[in-house]
Amino acid sequence: MGRIFGLGETVLDIIFKDNKPVATRPGGSAFNALVSLARAGQEVALISEIGRDMVGEQIMGFLKENQVDTSWLHRFSTGKTPVALAFLDENNNASYQVYKDFPDERFQIVGPEFGPGDILLFGSFFAVNPVLRKQVVPLLQKAREQGAFLIYDPNFRKNHLNNKDIYLPLIEENFSLAHLVRGSDEDFRNIFPGLDIDEVLLKIQDFDAFGLITSNSDGVYGLIDGHRFHVAARQIKTISTIGAGDNFNAGLAYGFNEQKPGSGDVERWKTIVEKAVEFSTNVCLSFDNYISREFAATLMTKRKEPPIS
Repeated sequence: MGRIFGLGETVLDIIFKDNKPVATRPGGSAFNALVSLARAGQEVALISEIGRDMVGEQIMGFLKENQVDTSWLHRFSTGKTPVALAFLDENNNASYQVYKDFPDERFQIVGPEFGPGDILLFGSFFAVNPVLRKQVVPLLQKAREQGAFLIYDPNFRKNHLNNKDIYLPLIEENFSLAHLVRGSDEDFRNIFPGLDIDEVLLKIQDFDAFGLITSNSDGVYGLIDGHRFHVAARQIKTISTIGAGDNFNAGLAYGFNEQKPGSGDVERWKTIVEKAVEFSTNVCLSFDNYISREFAATLMTKRKEPPIS
């Protein structure tokens, strides 16, 4: 089994429903995915940054409790760990307001050594932030050169549209560094306005990457090795969509580690996407940003079952 690394921001989410705080959870795109993967028995490590403040200490304790390796987590003393206010609407979809106080010198780490079979999840604003670009790009290049499989989630929201001319070339550079690009239909409406799902998948393919687009209740559309496919969504009563996309990515990494698909193995990729839908569905059933321990236990049990001869 390959190791799974996650590169991205780390924040404390304070979740509001009907203008009242209802939950507090450590979060971040890669963070959420790694906690779920660790619960599911995977070997994971977070590449990120947090402060040496009370929030940072709380997050460190949570990571230790969930067996996430923090060897490449930069701790800064000047500034504070970011806090994100997440406001759920009537459909339990979230909008965010983030409070940041970073030091001038950020993300001062020496990254890990990667190997064939390893997986690196990366994305969100962290992956296109011009302040971090000099550290992020060499790390992505090293991971690819050393044989890791890179999964990129742009997670590009409307609040970044004013600076889209700055971010678009960086997003496309990330496409070229990734083996698989996974985003929501909302992400791609913001990145490539006017293109439909098929056109976006072809655009991703132009960068020599596989493409997956999640479209809420419409399911998942994929283009792998030139083959298009669709996987249906599951109908549930959603409690919160925070972490849904992050845990879809976690399910992709989990499925990829389990299935090890070869070139042109579209049926195996569909099985991987179905696993990603399972992860995402489970997270939507609570205010947690990660899969439940009960769901993780079922995954662990299935892994221990002997194969059917």
